[in-house]
Amino acid sequence: MTSTLRTLPLLLAAATSAQAATVYEWTFDSGDLSTATGNGVMSTAGAGTPGSLAYATTDGGTVPHIGGTAASYLSVPALPTGANGLLLTFNDSGPNGGGNYINQYTLLMDVFSPGAAGWQALMNTDTSNGNDADWYISSTGQSGIGAFGYSAANSFTQNSWHRIAVSADLTVGTVKYYIDGNLAFTRTGSSQTDGRFAVFSNANAGADLLLFNEGDTSGTYTHALYVNSVAFTDQALSQSAIQSLGGPSAAGILVPEPSTSLLGLLGALGLLRRRR
Repeated sequence: MTSTLRTLPLLLAAATSAQAATVYEWTFDSGDLSTATGNGVMSTAGAGTPGSLAYATTDGGTVPHIGGTAASYLSVPALPTGANGLLLTFNDSGPNGGGNYINQYTLLMDVFSPGAAGWQALMNTDTSNGNDADWYISSTGQSGIGAFGYSAANSFTQNSWHRIAVSADLTVGTVKYYIDGNLAFTRTGSSQTDGRFAVFSNANAGADLLLFNEGDTSGTYTHALYVNSVAFTDQALSQSAIQSLGGPSAAGILVPEPSTSLLGLLGALGLLRRRR
């Protein structure tokens, strides 16, 4: 018997005693914004967004398959106005991290950025889009934001599928960015509880997070993206947990669907705010 198996009961006990995490995922396999996992909602913001979205399948040429397997994806253009975007609502996620909002979370996406590089707003905690976004891919292929820092240049490449992630424990001030399961940048510093980067929860009316747009009109900060999947959990997954999820997959990010006990076990194994 391996040492891991001998310690499994202890790990399971730690998992069940840990705070349960809730997971959500959207894979676009049905050709719409329906949820594949979890009690969440993805909807469109702004009258112009629905008509600008398209659902497609990789062709193995212009849009490469993922790991050699054909994959469905959502095509999101460079959104035309600040009113546009995709809204996420996390119905089963309450405040955490000792604050009034979601202060501990992980957001993951399998994405392909076509054409020439450009700024790509990925998420905005202000769902009314009244300010800058809170996570970007820069025009030089960096992942992050100026307030926390960026990964190295060209760590994210155009015209390739990548799994990108941000894992935030704002209570202790730690935010980590990942590309294809690899740690790309770590921010440490003062606590950010209930600050700019915290996310709305089910204790707040309306949607909780905005994707792919921002309110800064001083330049162009949106870019076309093909999105194979989006996943969110109200837990700051550790480096080993995200590393275990690896790079992009045609089937999605959370395969198979993880239970809350598994997320707790991953944690036992070592596995960003402007308010309305």
